[in-house]
Amino acid sequence: MMRSIPAARIAGIVMLLVLAACGGREDTQVAIAQEGAPSNTLNICAIFAERPQWRTHIETAALRYDMPVPVMMGIMWRESRFQQHASPGTTSAYGYSQAINATWDWYKDSSGNRSARRDRFADAADFVGWYMTQTVRQNGLATSDSFAHYLAYHEGHRGFSLGTYWQKEFLLNAASQVQVMTGVYELQLNGCPSRNA
Repeated sequence: MMRSIPAARIAGIVMLLVLAACGGREDTQVAIAQEGAPSNTLNICAIFAERPQWRTHIETAALRYDMPVPVMMGIMWRESRFQQHASPGTTSAYGYSQAINATWDWYKDSSGNRSARRDRFADAADFVGWYMTQTVRQNGLATSDSFAHYLAYHEGHRGFSLGTYWQKEFLLNAASQVQVMTGVYELQLNGCPSRNA
């Protein structure tokens, strides 16, 4: 069972909540706009309004793997800020999902999606759902536990089982950010206009 966000980490993510709460303001959108990414990555309704096909892709993957859309989007938000060609330059991580070469190859073999590309949102969304399914099977996590899912996503299933993350302050902070962003996306998603509106 994972712990909730420690009080010491709350201060570090208060700014994130403030920005998310102001998601509709133009100055916030300009401040967070990044090349290739949606103009407001802190508001899931704004993302889906700007990129309606992303909603279709993420919902398709969520249904296929029975995973929550806000958790999947929260992970990709933290990994790439939804930048198509994101890369740290220090590892083989690349694209929306920041999957490394070996894990991406495992996904392509396991899923049968041999033509999948990390810089294609539909494939990245499917990958995140697929990986979360592997995490549920191997680590027994609840699908809604975004904090733990992010740790397993970053450390791998074995690393998560060994608790390698406990000594990594930056990673615990990142998982806390994912947990908060997932909550923000979940609240926002309930108020997003329907496709037919």
